[in-house]
Amino acid sequence: MVEIERGVARLAPGTDLVAGSTASFQLVYQATAPIAVGGGIRISTDSDTDWGIPQFDDPSAAEYMTAAAPEGVGLSLLTVGSRGVQLKLHGRPLQPGDELTVCWGDQSQGGPGSRVQTFAEDDRFFTVDVDLSGNAEWQPVADAPRLAVVAAEAAAIKLVAPSMVTLGQPFRLIVKVEDAWGNPASSFAGQIQLSSQLIAFGPVLDMTAGDQGVRHLEGVLANDIGVDRVTARCHYLELSAISNPIEVTETARQHQLFWADPHGGQVVLNSKIATFFTYARDVAGLQFVGYQRNADAISVEDWRVQQADEHRLLEPGRFVPIPGFEWSGRTSQGGHHNVYFRHHDQAVRRNRPVEVPESFDAATELETSRDLFDAYRGQQVIITPHVGGEHSDIDQHDPTLEPAVEIVSTHGTFEWMLEDAIQRGYQLGFLGGSDCYTARPGDDRPGHQLRRYSKSGVTGIYCQDVTLDGFFEAMRARRVFATSGPRMIVSIESDGHWMGESFTSTLPPSFTGRVEGVGPLESVQLYRGLEPHYECPLINGRDQKKVRLLWRGVSRKTSYAGVVWDGCLKVKNARILSLEKIRFESPRSHIREQTEHSIEWTAWGCGYPMGLVLELNDPAAAEIELAVRSRVLTGPGYGGHGEDGPRRVSLADAERAALSVRVAKLAEGDLHLDLGMRGREIQLGLLPQCESTSARIEWTDPDPQPGFQPYWLRVVQADQEMAWSSPLFVDYEPPA
Repeated sequence: MVEIERGVARLAPGTDLVAGSTASFQLVYQATAPIAVGGGIRISTDSDTDWGIPQFDDPSAAEYMTAAAPEGVGLSLLTVGSRGVQLKLHGRPLQPGDELTVCWGDQSQGGPGSRVQTFAEDDRFFTVDVDLSGNAEWQPVADAPRLAVVAAEAAAIKLVAPSMVTLGQPFRLIVKVEDAWGNPASSFAGQIQLSSQLIAFGPVLDMTAGDQGVRHLEGVLANDIGVDRVTARCHYLELSAISNPIEVTETARQHQLFWADPHGGQVVLNSKIATFFTYARDVAGLQFVGYQRNADAISVEDWRVQQADEHRLLEPGRFVPIPGFEWSGRTSQGGHHNVYFRHHDQAVRRNRPVEVPESFDAATELETSRDLFDAYRGQQVIITPHVGGEHSDIDQHDPTLEPAVEIVSTHGTFEWMLEDAIQRGYQLGFLGGSDCYTARPGDDRPGHQLRRYSKSGVTGIYCQDVTLDGFFEAMRARRVFATSGPRMIVSIESDGHWMGESFTSTLPPSFTGRVEGVGPLESVQLYRGLEPHYECPLINGRDQKKVRLLWRGVSRKTSYAGVVWDGCLKVKNARILSLEKIRFESPRSHIREQTEHSIEWTAWGCGYPMGLVLELNDPAAAEIELAVRSRVLTGPGYGGHGEDGPRRVSLADAERAALSVRVAKLAEGDLHLDLGMRGREIQLGLLPQCESTSARIEWTDPDPQPGFQPYWLRVVQADQEMAWSSPLFVDYEPPA
């Protein structure tokens, strides 16, 4: 059989593009065999990208796409999802030597260009498939053209250090200079000054372009015990940063605090799996990471490459790739679950295929999450539910396999999963992860994606050592806690029992809690069940010149639960001197208009608090008028032409609210406006003054309830970053 050539494709110009920038470029396809009328080409990418989606109707607007063909050849263009475009031939066939030219971001009629994806990527492929016959028999062109997406200019510094070290133990400090999208700023060259109380650094750190935005300082030593934070400053760029807290002790504790992203995400091409792992180790500074490919999309070759990379990059004592996959059934089948193996070279048990039927293997398919539990019960396996592409049905739970639930990721913050677990009496710990497709585990950002709203969550894990056995032992013991990203030190114990333990007591339980924040702490609350019973005093008054507006909530108790907040705030009898944004993590969140007397904004969030801080010149006379309109992610809409199940999400109008208040009145307390659904709330008050980065709790329950009760910590920093400790489960048996 003679192989028919399907043409060749190239990019023009074939130069690197800058992440998040606007650009105009062309893909040129040259036919080497005839393409019949009705046939054509399809251009797609391997990335789950946030690249702008082409449009064909407004030449002066962004993302305008055009296509050119030889005389007599007509074209129709169709976008294919968010990652591709299809060209179909009319008129006459395309002959060998003929060319089709597709232009992304055509600027010839005044358009600004096409928005490049926000995450850097060495090989961004433009896969070209050809239908020669017109019968939808798509076959790929060899050597898909590619380009590199490179980081933008330096915009921030990030420092990553181990959370716990012993005196005299050398450790590694990661200095990352990043662009506005979280990519290592690969072109950065300059001096950074490092300082701390317990660590001596040289005068300056000279970084060059050869560092690619990341420098490892090996052999760092602390000279005394205590809790320290390293400060970095780049004077000529006016950038500064503070590291996570570093606890220095004389001797090592039995359980050291390490960092994990158990649900680090996945990539489409198996050739990029190794990059995923090395980013986790060398940039994010994780000790544990899970590459969790959707089971129905894993080919035999994908699984072979993943396991080979997990073997090759395993470094006991330093870095552990956790073998596993994501079982990805629909919520009606039990929903998505992360599966982790204690040993390498295990078999994947797939769910029923959803989007990739060609990967279906009848011998390994599992119909429901109950079947998943049955398949792995009694084996060296851990399974964790989460909210991702399809949220887990937490009603289906196996305590012998499921020690914890993920409550925060790039999809948002899902405290309702925590609440559902507690209401059902489950003994589950709490996890954070990224669930990303950008190969940036533990360090991802949402970009412009419609279904992602926040940066990566991470998991703090107290282990005996950095080994696969150590990970499994700590997970089963629930010595884990979740954060929205900052690497705080969080712990809680009771009467000699550690976070995650379950025990019986005939005395009212006493608790010792501890938090070391990355920044000032605003709230550390000790919960019993779903009610806070003690709060550590941390607020030292209110700033009389600054007003803080916060909003929070989700659209629904399922996946893709974001809320869009459109707001307008007007100030009478005073001027706005400055404005600060809080957790505007998605680039879709922005200030639409700002004057001395008003602010208009659009903000995309999911579950976590976000907001604004305004400094006023005359707060005593000022009056605020606030109007807010919310839109919620609903649906999802139908897939295909209605013959497939619903897959897309859409927006629907939700609550609208307004209030007015004199700023002087806020001295009596914050205003809370409950919008009535899924924790959606608006809060307005004077800015709390928070200075302490440390908190200690000593508390005995004065009114313990008989039976099992979960006691846990909920932490909020002044910047609204959060953490949740796994509970202590106390079975209180009062005296007869």
